Amino acid sequence: MVCVCNGGLFPQLFFTQSSTELPITIPVAGTAVTEVLRLEPITTLSNDLVKLDSMVELELSVLALLSGVALTGITYRLERSTNGGAFTPIAELDVESLLPVLALAANTTLFPNLTWVDNPGVGTHVYRIVIETDGSILGSLLSDITAETRALNALVVRNNA
Repeated sequence: MVCVCNGGLFPQLFFTQSSTELPITIPVAGTAVTEVLRLEPITTLSNDLVKLDSMVELELSVLALLSGVALTGITYRLERSTNGGAFTPIAELDVESLLPVLALAANTTLFPNLTWVDNPGVGTHVYRIVIETDGSILGSLLSDITAETRALNALVVRNNA
């Protein structure tokens, strides 16, 4: 049986993922941009759309807190490099959470994720996930951040319009 859809233009799936066997430590002091996952190069035509799904499990080691504090200073970003150029952001979110009142140090887990549709144009593109920390409040709240399980999927849909 042959499936014909979109005039014979079939979607292409690209994916990369990693489980906790390869944790990545993210700095809590100072400003840092840490790449946590990257896709292989994807070549697109002028009207192609790329549907991206991404997630990272962030394990945070929280220091003892006397009252709830808003966590700021962590940004989850999806970026694209076209034809070997510099990476530029295409979507981002600030990872903000109200940490619970803790009498003792404890670990907590956050699951930032983004779904995005990109129209990159003609070329070869590399997509990646980065976590940026600005260090402003993190050093006083956290002793450690680790990227554990993570995934980045891209579905290229050809459009003959």
